[in-house]
Amino acid sequence: MWTVKVVGLGVVALSLELLAWFLRRRRPERTLNEVLFFPSEMTCVEHFFRPSSPHSCFCSLPHGIETSFARLLHHLLSATSSLDLCVFAFSNMDLCRAILALHRKGIIIRVLTDKDYTAITGSQIGILRKSGICVRCGVGSVYMHHKFAVMDHRLLITGSLNWTLTAVQSNMENIVITEEPELVQPFIKEFHRLWVDSDPARYHRSIDQKPAQSELMREL
Repeated sequence: MWTVKVVGLGVVALSLELLAWFLRRRRPERTLNEVLFFPSEMTCVEHFFRPSSPHSCFCSLPHGIETSFARLLHHLLSATSSLDLCVFAFSNMDLCRAILALHRKGIIIRVLTDKDYTAITGSQIGILRKSGICVRCGVGSVYMHHKFAVMDHRLLITGSLNWTLTAVQSNMENIVITEEPELVQPFIKEFHRLWVDSDPARYHRSIDQKPAQSELMREL
């Protein structure tokens, strides 16, 4: 009798465990949605760039504190295949280091920026270009004022934050980080549209065609 009871209890326990496992499998994964506010406290971020030796930095900045900027770096460095970045002003050296780190890992990176702000003091765009990262500038007469990044075609980072030291440490800014497809997909389409419109070859073709058209008009 006791053997039957023990076996029966074992079967019940096993059935409950299998049921719990099945429910966990059926439960949809939680979609990432996160909001970050700035300015962000100045802390050491060296552990993001030297993860194999996280305690090797002896600078005077606070260590081991999770800030909005640290969360931004964390999400940015989580890219595994691609990064499309559309940003107005880019002078933050730590964000530049993150982009270069991704580039060294073989991540496909495309950068769109405003043509008038590529040459400002402290701009990191030249450093990205020298490293081999493909950078295009808006060719229109209006500012390319977007500030967003799409990683792996699934994660969106967007908000008011320019990628500058002043914006991170001194300004009231915000960033939204989301995996919601309804929000990510429009930004993917917008980046593609701007990338095509900013193709230098397309711009030069349009310039070359203008003299030919003028000459044709004179002949007519």
